Amino acid sequence: MGGWRRFGPAAALGAALVAFGPALPAAAQSAGDAQRGGTLAQAWCATCHVVDSKGGGRAADMAPAFPALAADKAKTPDMLRQWMTREHTRMPNFNLGRREIDDLVAYIRSLAVP
Repeated sequence: MGGWRRFGPAAALGAALVAFGPALPAAAQSAGDAQRGGTLAQAWCATCHVVDSKGGGRAADMAPAFPALAADKAKTPDMLRQWMTREHTRMPNFNLGRREIDDLVAYIRSLAVP
């Protein structure tokens, strides 16, 4: 069974609301906690992604490095949030909650060099 059917109707509805619903004003969006996001990144993401500026983590084919995501001005916080809610064929399904996504986005953004 492929697609969203294997995740159930609630996951499909949640993804649809995120992907197609109106965007929240920036002030209404949670800023997230970069420290918690860093902990999540080390625990869940470092097996495939380089997750910090010191090269921590393992770079797998097609797994973007978090510092590179932070440096890419096209990768806005909203874009990163939406990307994390979509199914990725080569990524495990972590079923991230809104707070975890906000924390990971805050962590990735914290890696941007001013």
